[in-house]
Amino acid sequence: MVTVRSPLRISLAGGGTDLPSYSSRYGGLVVGCAIDRYVGVTLFPREFRGRLRTAVDTTVECDGAGNHPHPMVRACLLRAGLDDGFQLASFSDAPSGSGLGGSAAFAVSVLHAAAPGASARTLAETAAAVEIDDLGRAVGKQDHYLAAYGGIRLLRFHRSGRVDPQPLELPAAVRAGLEARLLLFYSGTSRDAGAVLAEQNERTRSGNDDALRRLHAIRSIADEMVSALERRDLAAIGHLVNEHWSLKSGLGSRISSPRLQALHDRAREAGASGAKLLGSGGGGFLLLVCPPERHAEVRRSMAAAGLRELPFRLAEGGSRAIRMPL
Repeated sequence: MVTVRSPLRISLAGGGTDLPSYSSRYGGLVVGCAIDRYVGVTLFPREFRGRLRTAVDTTVECDGAGNHPHPMVRACLLRAGLDDGFQLASFSDAPSGSGLGGSAAFAVSVLHAAAPGASARTLAETAAAVEIDDLGRAVGKQDHYLAAYGGIRLLRFHRSGRVDPQPLELPAAVRAGLEARLLLFYSGTSRDAGAVLAEQNERTRSGNDDALRRLHAIRSIADEMVSALERRDLAAIGHLVNEHWSLKSGLGSRISSPRLQALHDRAREAGASGAKLLGSGGGGFLLLVCPPERHAEVRRSMAAAGLRELPFRLAEGGSRAIRMPL
């Protein structure tokens, strides 16, 4: 019996440049952080009738992984080599489709449960292959690497396809100051990241001038984010996050909406120095950068708008598996 937990993540800058349609031509750069909110998976290696039984959103019993009705679960099980005669249950700290990298954390967790000794790179690459190759989703690899490795990282996406997950070794005071300025609020709307990103992906592939201009600028913001953290300029973080959102929101027609933009503006008016929707956009969690002295006012404003906060801290570790004998 194996239990695994893999962290969810927030992206500070560079999101979108990890999509192969961009990174394979120009190279991508993402600054991201794992958080202490997780997707958990437990794999029990027996099932009374020798069938496959899963509890992921809903409970399913079937004969063989290839017959599983849920595409994501089916693809993960097939990649993991899990077929019949076992039970698998999944748990999560956040709703699916909420921009925290939950599908990647789920894939990493299933693969890790099947192979507890696998390296972080193997887990990240195989989990990415599930979404990109098996399911044909227009996503990048940042979520899979942050779920597998954890920590605060500068992820370099090379034209060759290789990813370098460089840890950002921040002084304790900088890390604490960054953590103290970040807040998460759920917009109440979930979405399919692949569907939202499909338009951006197609515009990038076709060489759309506006899309490429925005993505080049977003990549530059990732460089600026690293520089700000290294020189301990925490006041610059909010401005960079806000600039990122201004560029990102124009990459596709489904990334923002009047309601989502109004929530962004409401947070800024209440005292946040920066705000952006995480993941592909289109809903999910709103990341706010806010001086601690403005937290109370921002929380009141978000609560009045019906948004639920997800408290969190930055997490150092990546996916972790524990094996228990039966």
